[in-house]
Amino acid sequence: MRPQPPAFTDVTKENISSLEHIIKNALNRASFIALDTEFTGLGGKEANTRAPNIEERYINLCKVVKAHAVVAFGLTVFEDIASGQETSQIYEKQYDVYNFNFTLCSQVDHMMSPRSLQFLSDCGFDFNKQIRKGIPYTPGHDPTSTCSNDLNAIMRSIFSHILTRNVPIVVHNGFLDLIYIYYSFYTELPEKLSTFVADLVEMFPAGIVDTKYIADYVTREKSSFLAYLFRKYEREQVDRKNSGDKTYLLIRIQEGRDSTQRTNMDIREKTHTDVKSPKRSLEQRYCEQYALHGFCSQRMRCGNSHDLDFILDEQAKEADSKHKRRKGGKIQPEGIRQIHINEECSDNSIEHVSASMPPTVIPSTKPDQYDNYHSAHFDAYMTGFVFARQLMKYTSTTVMNEYKNKLYLIAKNLPLLIEKSKFSKTSVGHQEKQKSL
Repeated sequence: MRPQPPAFTDVTKENISSLEHIIKNALNRASFIALDTEFTGLGGKEANTRAPNIEERYINLCKVVKAHAVVAFGLTVFEDIASGQETSQIYEKQYDVYNFNFTLCSQVDHMMSPRSLQFLSDCGFDFNKQIRKGIPYTPGHDPTSTCSNDLNAIMRSIFSHILTRNVPIVVHNGFLDLIYIYYSFYTELPEKLSTFVADLVEMFPAGIVDTKYIADYVTREKSSFLAYLFRKYEREQVDRKNSGDKTYLLIRIQEGRDSTQRTNMDIREKTHTDVKSPKRSLEQRYCEQYALHGFCSQRMRCGNSHDLDFILDEQAKEADSKHKRRKGGKIQPEGIRQIHINEECSDNSIEHVSASMPPTVIPSTKPDQYDNYHSAHFDAYMTGFVFARQLMKYTSTTVMNEYKNKLYLIAKNLPLLIEKSKFSKTSVGHQEKQKSL
């Protein structure tokens, strides 16, 4: 049993025209928007995409982006809903969520990294579907087109609509994602990083939030890869509700129909049974590398578990053991962890505390099974869920005043600040695009 992603609308060249107004209606409801991309290459060591000099790094990343292509784009809209259970205290923080996955097919020649293709294949990406149904797009400057049904123009129109919303844009370790998105759906990449940053400031006036930056530099999480944070916070919300805590996240996932049709819901109750962790051998251990970074160089050859629930359970035991040793107490054996999830379903939404169906807790015979978390729409959704939890923990005012416009940079101790310098100008391509918005 693989981890089950939340419901999403699958957008291809066959239905993007009919879905355009639905996607824009969902965007009109946005309190914040989470984005993610899947692409055909990250650049090898020779690309020097981790150059210490950030200007040099940006130039090298642009070369990678221009040489490769986006194959999937994840767009998740979170609409903040005032809870009907509010009295003197907030009992739940509720969001309606609209989740879209765009399968894309670049119309210019591009490279495909073998390592990236292997990774996408391991995560279940359907290359045959991409070839047959991928939305054709042409990156860089707008190509001239007089056809109202031009799919590339529709894709760019949807992205342009994102720019009109003036709500926070949320990414996870999103510097490269933003470069890919800018080049694929907007215009030619600026030659200088300062110009690119100036463009981003004007494109997203409500700010960009990088959830990995907050997890690493503010929360100081033990691990900050996306699937780890998502599963940790998802379990946390279930535990908070079941323990009687008065603050937790409640997510209503809209199942891909027109979001304006929400008045006549036929509500059906559906309850999940308890999910119990099976007995494990005392010798079983989790993979330390996977637990820290979300990948393991040994993959199938690794004899230790990559099961996130097992990792989180074991880490909780380790933390409890350290706490009891400090207190001088005796360590008692822990009982089996139980998760209770109540869910209400309707024809066009799923409402539950847990962000998605809980991943399997059965020990996997395939150590890298949790790579199945990885897809554009699921990553975008997880990013938004993690951000919602960060907003609840630190308050919206604190997050948006102190943590926005700080992009996580790999192998750097400081984030990239998305702030326009008094000495920087926006790009000509951006200026032309702004005139048309």
